[in-house]
Amino acid sequence: MTSILDTIDPAMLARIQAMRLMDDDFMTVVFDGDNATTEFLLRILLNRDDLRVKKVTTQKEKRNLFGRSVRLDILAEDDKGKLYNVEVQRADEGASPKRVRYNQAMLDSHCLKKKEEFTQLPETYIIFITENDYYGLGQPFYRVRKSIELAKTDGTYLPFDDGCNIIYVNGSYRGNDALGKLMHDFNTPNADEMNYSELAEKVRYHKNQEGGVKTMCRIVEEYGKERAAEARKIALAEGLKTGMKRGIQENAIANAKNFLRMNLGSPEQIAQGTGLPLEQVLALKDELEREAACVAK
Repeated sequence: MTSILDTIDPAMLARIQAMRLMDDDFMTVVFDGDNATTEFLLRILLNRDDLRVKKVTTQKEKRNLFGRSVRLDILAEDDKGKLYNVEVQRADEGASPKRVRYNQAMLDSHCLKKKEEFTQLPETYIIFITENDYYGLGQPFYRVRKSIELAKTDGTYLPFDDGCNIIYVNGSYRGNDALGKLMHDFNTPNADEMNYSELAEKVRYHKNQEGGVKTMCRIVEEYGKERAAEARKIALAEGLKTGMKRGIQENAIANAKNFLRMNLGSPEQIAQGTGLPLEQVLALKDELEREAACVAK
């Protein structure tokens, strides 16, 4: 009996087999809608055993009517209404503090209904798992502490508690503890090498079993189409920008020639008026004089 695995493009299968949990395409599929596995992940990341996840979605898009929208890798809510946004970032530029700020802003903007008080904003956790040690200090994680520039009598600074907790997790950390083992599992494509069976079973399903592989093929194809469409959009925008520049340039040259033909101003004045370099205006003047000489002959 032919398996669906026998009908899939070998290149597609190889790509799926090479994926790790550090790849957002793969990670979001593994955790999507799985409260138990997401709870397991958050308990290790936050070193807590009392956390209960009641809802989780992945690739959740938060739309902004006036600017850029954002798609969150994992968005979870616990039984106390706290929100958890977990992102994996392979490139350092994708983990900038301003990206954290934007994710927080988009979460907050969707949390309150009309006329609700700002005090009703839920406590949030923005957790970035970075493939590299983002701050380069060899720490397993970096927790952001916000404070006011006024020291208390004991020398510590007054905390600024806005209810948003920001944590950078060092994906290259390999300590002999729960977090080190978790980061190992996030960085290996082989389920048999994983420390945690909770993750290994999910990875095996999406890499080796028909239902999981079929889902992954669909996701990879969809993401490929999205990225191709985005690339086309960027190319079109660049083309339009280039075309507009070319049109402006051609219009300036045409105006400069008309001014020169009618002797309306010196080359310096025409250059200033059209925005063309003086050298180009002088070259146009020479060109027109040569054309006039040819006509006179």
